[in-house]
Amino acid sequence: MEEILAMLSNLGAIDEKKAVTREVLKNSDKLKDPGVDDEIASLVETGYIREADGRLYLTQSGLFRALSRFS
Repeated sequence: MEEILAMLSNLGAIDEKKAVTREVLKNSDKLKDPGVDDEIASLVETGYIREADGRLYLTQSGLFRALSRFS
C-alpha cells in the first residue's frame, strides 16, 4: 500500500491533470504483485487516492501519508 502512495508521489500524480494509469504503476518492479488492484481499491475507499477516467492520483491526505514515510 505504501509503495503505491510513494510511486504516485514520485510521479507527481497529485491532481487530476497529472493522474497516471494503473498500467504505469504496474510497470514498476515493486508493484508486480497481482494484489495491486485490491490495494488500489482499498486506497480509493480510504480516500488516499482518487480515480478519474481510469487514471489515479493522490488526494491531499494521500500525499501527506506518502511524504510521512520520509520524516
